[in-house]
Amino acid sequence: MEKVIAACAQPRMTIPESSDQFEAEARRFLRQSQAKAAQLVIFPEFTGVMLAAPLISQLKLGFIKRADQGKHPRAGILGRGMGLVSGATAGALGGGLPGSLKRLLGKKSDDLRDLYFETFGKLAREFGAVIVGGSLYLYDAESDTIRNRAYVFDTDGEVLGYQDKLNLAFDEKDLAAPGSDLSVIETRLGRLGLLIGRDTLYPELARLLAILGADLLVGLVASPGAAQAAVVRSAMAVRTDENQVFAAVSFLLGPNFLDRTNPEDYFGRSALLAPISLTEKGDGILIEAGTNRTETLIAAELNMDALYTLRETGRFQPRQEINLGNLGPVLAEMYQEGLTIEQAQEKRLAGKVPPAPESMELEPSLPAEPISAEVPEEAPEPAAEPAYESVPEAMSLTRSSEAENE
Repeated sequence: MEKVIAACAQPRMTIPESSDQFEAEARRFLRQSQAKAAQLVIFPEFTGVMLAAPLISQLKLGFIKRADQGKHPRAGILGRGMGLVSGATAGALGGGLPGSLKRLLGKKSDDLRDLYFETFGKLAREFGAVIVGGSLYLYDAESDTIRNRAYVFDTDGEVLGYQDKLNLAFDEKDLAAPGSDLSVIETRLGRLGLLIGRDTLYPELARLLAILGADLLVGLVASPGAAQAAVVRSAMAVRTDENQVFAAVSFLLGPNFLDRTNPEDYFGRSALLAPISLTEKGDGILIEAGTNRTETLIAAELNMDALYTLRETGRFQPRQEINLGNLGPVLAEMYQEGLTIEQAQEKRLAGKVPPAPESMELEPSLPAEPISAEVPEEAPEPAAEPAYESVPEAMSLTRSSEAENE
């Protein structure tokens, strides 16, 4: 596929009274994408959660709905006051939307999954587009846990694949468990790598998706607060150049019903991003939403041929030229054991890791006691030349099956 027109929806979090109402709202964005000839349409994190509302008891739903109306930008003083009262009442009746959602998932997770599949499958067929349906919480029988999961639908309505969120926000850890796998989803338009919420902030995840062959990184985000949304946008922009891929980030806006302790509203400016040298203004932005608080849909053309040419001929080739020197085993140990930076430092200071070789000594201006890896007995002595000359070679240390097969 030489060129692909991709679109990002930027909807508002709402509490629909029925699945038909939700479908009508989704169709509104898809009509806009159709007018822009978009072949790929992306919905943000928690889009599917809105489909849970019609499955919740009508009494609780009524209070949650009025709380939603009170948070609407056009709500008056009376409406906002009633919204606060209704939100408190919904919480008293069982934890508001989070509590109701948790009970729903315990009893009717299959109903929610079927409704999600039916809705987005039908919309994909109707509009002839590949759709990233946004994420929702679902029970996963294989792991016996709840996962924050997003699915991709083909133009015939069939499911092409899914991705679980790996790094949960603080407010969802009581509801869900983190995912364990990362994969690229093959579509007729190219290879997609999905990053949900906080997953967008970790460069290692984007790099692994690039190694697995992703050409487009898709960020699905519901970000409480404008500052955090700006951090996500900045991170996704960096991911494009350091991996030489395209990126799309789709934000959810509006009231945050899922955090009972700090329900700060969702903000964000959705964007389609490219390596800087492939953008007219040299800023890495193909197109972005005009504001971080208004619903919209944006679309832009992704020139895949230009991307592949850049990878082969660009003066900066991060996919081929990375040199880790003797640091490869250090990263390998950290990643294989799941260590944080602080844990790795503590391990080094505790004397569980041999001293670092002289070649790994850091500049005096940097923190002392650099991290060092414990080399297995059967491992050969480090060669004089860099042992890991490319991204695939380096990442083979993390037991990536794709890298090992090279």
